[in-house]
Order: sequence, then C-alpha cells, then structure tokens
Amino acid sequence: LVPAPAALAEHHWLTGDRQRAADAVRPCFDRAVEAELPWPVGELGYWLWRAGEPVELPDWAAAPYLLTVRGDWAGAADQSQRRGCTYPRAEALSHGDAPAAAEALALLDRLGAGAVARRLRAELRERGISGVARGPRPSTGANPSGLTARQLEVVGLLADGLSNADIARRLSLSVKTVDHHVSAVLGKLGVATRGRAAAVARDLGLVPPR
Repeated sequence: LVPAPAALAEHHWLTGDRQRAADAVRPCFDRAVEAELPWPVGELGYWLWRAGEPVELPDWAAAPYLLTVRGDWAGAADQSQRRGCTYPRAEALSHGDAPAAAEALALLDRLGAGAVARRLRAELRERGISGVARGPRPSTGANPSGLTARQLEVVGLLADGLSNADIARRLSLSVKTVDHHVSAVLGKLGVATRGRAAAVARDLGLVPPR
C-alpha cells in the first residue's frame, strides 16, 4: 500500500497542494505505525512532515527519514549516500543551507527530475535563499548528466588523464576556469574524485570507453 500514497503525496506537493499531500498518506501512515514497519513509517511520515503536518516519528523509523524530520539533513544525506541512493540524498540536502541546496539541485538536474528541481527552486526562494541557480538550458538536456558542451569537453580530457593545467592549455582557458568546470562536473555526476568522474562518464556514454 505504501508506494501509491507516497507517489500521490509527491504529486500533490509538486503542484503546491500540501493538504492533499497530507491526506494521501495519513491513513496508510497510521496503519504502518501500528504494524511497526520502519521504512513505510519513515517515508510516509516524511511526506506528512513535508506537507506541513505535525508528526512524531518513532525512534525505530528508517534513519534517513527520521533524521530529516528531526532536522539533521546532513546525517540523512550521509545515510542515503552510504546506500547509494541519489534521489533520497537530494531530498535530504534540499532541506539544508545554501550550499546543500545547490548540491541537491545539481543532483536533481543530473537525474532529470525537472519538476522536482523547479519546485525546490520555488521553495528556496520562499525561504529567502538567494543565488539559486537556474535549471539547465535546453542544450544541456541532450545528455543524461546535464553537462554543458564545455563541461563535456572537460570531462573528455579529464578521462584522458590530463591535469587541469593541461586541460587549460588545450582549451585556451585559465586554470581557475578549468577548476570551476571540473568542480561542476564532479557535482553533476555525483562523485568526489576525477577517477570516478571518468568512470561514470564512460558508463553514461559521454566519453569513449578505454
């Protein structure tokens, strides 16, 4: 019973109807609590909370949702990352400060979750967080990562083993500009190292295989 009301709640949240979002999950949430089911309780309780409803999650609820509801968005994001769950990580980060929200938007754009990213941008503006990046231009949507044409060039050279200084010389850019492009590439691909960026880029077909 859980996936359908959770999906309905997210749909109503996307359209700005918080009351219907809460109504979609409340009956199933109560049953999940009675049955002591950690993940259903966590997910449905999270949507109640996100809809603005007062909710007390039991200590045994699934950790990523429990931590988010209790205000520890960083801990929730870390829990999701350990499990390799990118979308829940983005959800947790979306409740954080400006840098965390920016990372959440980058992950959502990478996943192609355009509707969620647009709703989050609106929420961030309501929260008074300035400097919210706009969504990717249409020209960046041709690849599954959301990388711009220049970033695709950079990741291709990065995958060839070039240093930032080498990339700068190859593309006639400053090293500082290349540093920014590399950081953006790592963020959009959701990785922490150049080696992982190269591997993910190959998996996505953005650069030729070895």
